[in-house]
Amino acid sequence: MTINATLDKTRKDIQRNLADLDKTPLYAVVGVTDLAVEKIRIARARVETVQADVRSAPAQVRALPVKAQTAVEDAITTALTAYDVLAGRGKNLVTRVRRQQSTADLTGQAKSTVARAKSTTTTVKKQTAAAKKSASTSASTSASTAKRSAAETGGTARKSAGRAKSSAKATTTSARKTTAAAQRTTAATASKVGT
Repeated sequence: MTINATLDKTRKDIQRNLADLDKTPLYAVVGVTDLAVEKIRIARARVETVQADVRSAPAQVRALPVKAQTAVEDAITTALTAYDVLAGRGKNLVTRVRRQQSTADLTGQAKSTVARAKSTTTTVKKQTAAAKKSASTSASTSASTAKRSAAETGGTARKSAGRAKSSAKATTTSARKTTAAAQRTTAATASKVGT
């Protein structure tokens, strides 16, 4: 055999042996190399992005006060808007409560109660003054007329007391009615809250 024939045979043997070999390890090496190249490309792109960010950092730092001022202005605007909305809502509720019949009833009843209380006070003051005057007049008269004056003073005092008692009773009744009207108004108002 010649050298050429030997070389051809050796080449064919190597080719046959290579074809019979398990190629998984070779594929693994190629896969690792491909992954490494991919990661290097990603890292290079990230480095370029970071470099661009670093170059723009001074401009971003200079923009921070403007951004902060804008954020504060936005927060103030939001707060003022919320305040206006809540004030409008409260105004609507107060208007509805003022317009409801139970509120009008309560107002009228309260005015009546106040008027009756003033009337009772005035009546008691007048009756006390009249009884005091009658007693004073009785004390200055003679003994015979003193008896008659005492009877009159007692009658006047009883009448005064009766009027005062009647006036006080009317005031108490009016106050009870005012309390009932207030309870109705409170219930009606509570049903309007949150609607």
